Formats: sequence, C-alpha cells, structure tokens
Amino acid sequence: MRFYLYFLFLFLASCASSPKLATEAQAQKDSAAAAAEIPKINMAAELAKIDTMLFADSPNATSAHEHYLRALDMLEDGKIMFAELFFKRALAYDPSSNFLLSELIRILLRQNKSDEAFPLLQLAVRSQKATGDDYLFIARIYKEKDMPDSAAANYKRAVDKMKGNFSIVYEYAKLLEITQDFVELKRMYDILLPELDYPNRLLDKQILIYQITNTPDSLLADLLGEAFKANGINYAEYGFLQAQILSALKKYNEANEILLTIFFMTPSKEMSSRVALNIANNYELMDSITVAVIWLERLLATEPENHIAMNNLGYMLIDRDIDIERGITLVDKALSYSPSEPSYLDSKAWGLYKTKKYEEALKIFQQLEASGMNAHELWVHIIAVYEALKMDDKVKEYKAKIGK
Repeated sequence: MRFYLYFLFLFLASCASSPKLATEAQAQKDSAAAAAEIPKINMAAELAKIDTMLFADSPNATSAHEHYLRALDMLEDGKIMFAELFFKRALAYDPSSNFLLSELIRILLRQNKSDEAFPLLQLAVRSQKATGDDYLFIARIYKEKDMPDSAAANYKRAVDKMKGNFSIVYEYAKLLEITQDFVELKRMYDILLPELDYPNRLLDKQILIYQITNTPDSLLADLLGEAFKANGINYAEYGFLQAQILSALKKYNEANEILLTIFFMTPSKEMSSRVALNIANNYELMDSITVAVIWLERLLATEPENHIAMNNLGYMLIDRDIDIERGITLVDKALSYSPSEPSYLDSKAWGLYKTKKYEEALKIFQQLEASGMNAHELWVHIIAVYEALKMDDKVKEYKAKIGK
C-alpha cells in the first residue's frame, strides 16, 4: 500500500506538469470532480511522503531529533495526525525519552484518543520522572472510565507536583465531594479558601466537613472569625461555630469572648439561648462553676421551659455535689419534656448514683448502652457504679473501654 501511494504521488506529480491537462478548457470541464478529489489526492501525497520518510531509512530520518523536528513542523502547519506519526517514530528511536513520551501523549489527547493515550500514561506515571501533567491526564481518564479511587490517587499526586495550581486543586475537590473522602477534601479546602477571599459557598462546604468529621481546626476557626468580623451579626452562625471549634481546642476564654459579642448583638432569642448554654458550658470546663450556674439560672429565669438548661444545671448541681436533690428535680422536669433524651437519662442515673441508689442507676446506664450510646462519660459513670457495687470484673472490663 505504501508503494502504491508513493507511485500514485509520482504519477500525479508528472500529470501536473502535462500541458494537455493544464489547458483551461480541461480544467473547467473537470472542476467539479477535481474539487471532490483534491483532499483525497493531497492526503495520499502526504501519506506517501510520510511513509517514505519513516520507513525508507533515509539520511534525513535516522534520529529521534530529526523526527521530533519534523513533528514540530507538522504541528506548525496544523497537521496534527502527521505530527503524531513523527512523534511515534521519534519515540521508537529513543524509547527511554520521557519528554517524547509526554509530547506524544499530549498529541493523542489533543485528538481525543484517550484510549490510545491511556497505556502510555500508565507507563509515564511509573517513571521516577513522572510530571504533574502525567498524573493529571491519567486522573482525568480514570474519572472518565468511572474509576474514582484511581482518579483520586492520581489527582492527589498531580496536586502535590503542581503546587500553586488552584484550578487542579478545585478539580480534585469536585471529585472528592463525590467519593466523600472528607479528610482529603478538607485538606483541599484548606488550600483553596485563603486564595479565594472566603467565598460563602466554599466556606459552607468546609463547615459541613467539620460537622461530619467533628475534627476541630484552627484554620477553619480563623476563617470563620474573619467572615464574622467582616459581616457582623448577619454572620452570627459563623461566629458561633468558630466559638465551638475554639472550645473543642480548649481555648475557652477566646470562645467566650466571641459568644459574648454575639449575645449582646443578636436580637434572636433562639441564638441568645444557644450562646448562653455554650458560655455556661465553657465556664464549667474552666472550673468556674459559680459563673456557669449564674448563666444557667439567668437563662431559666427568662426561659422557664428551656429543658436543655434544666438538664445542664441539674447535672452540674448533682455532679459537683452542690444541691443534689434540686439537681434531680430539674433533671426530672427536663425528662418530662423529652423522656427518651439520652443525656437527660444519663443525668438522672448519675443523680441516683449520688443518692446511693446503685441498682436503679445501673439499670438506666445499661439501657443507654443497649440503645447504642457510646460515650466516654457513660463508661466513667458505669465504672463508678460497678465500683460501688464491688463488681471488680466489670470495673476492669469497662476501664479497658476507656484505655485505663
């Protein structure tokens, strides 16, 4: 076939010089047919020339460099298919060239030949000289093939190789939203957020990840704080979440400063209640029990049916041996609003333990455990009851749960 095309090219070339065929009358007579055949003739001629260069082992086509230069010429002329052929021949001369391999991959992808590029990309990413583009290209193909795990692994390498390329980070983040790899997705948002001037939608996604993973993060707290400062009370929820994260990081005073700002700014009764509860909780964690009690008493004075405040104050009075009987009364009242609330039942059982009603307390704790409650505080309470009942084997079993 190659020789046929080559001789066809020679034949056409000789015909082009014939005076007979060059006459104006003949040209006009065959114009319609010629117009239809010209693209085919040109392609045949080009293929004949390419075949001659690639396979005749001519002095001008014996090195990877020569073929690479011809490929560049073809690209400059817009002849992508011929450029692909020259790149393939160049790579055949120098199969260890990562540069030529990458160039060939780009040409194939430019022509949407992803299936042909895929095995070459697999070869490229195995090399120690693999580039960020290599990882990015194969990640996109894996994504097209609906192989999200493989796509994510290669996107991650591309991001690490191409630091500062935020469009790739965002592309990777979109995939992570689908695979729900929240830990890695959060890492990508940590990169994106400072660069994008805290866009609300992206920050909201970061917040969602925090709520799912429940992992406190100083950077997120700072971002929330800046959004709150810039927008005031309209962004009170951001400030509130910032305070929660700071509390989780045991920065209680910082958290309370933010909460107090919200408390005195917000017209929302619901927000004020939540803020007061969190302030009281922070003071308790700082061992400032008197201040914590004052905040809860104040809240109940304005909202006598706030059963969360009832339980929190009741538990504090019980746990700190301030007024156990009143504490139990408050917890019982909270339970009348929400009889199955696990935290209220835990408070009730702790009150029973404090009044030495160990069997009754144990029964409630066992019910909570059976319902699926899995909290460090529950194990501590159960251990205390078993110790009071002198059930040493059980004490040992539950201490193992909390790593003691």
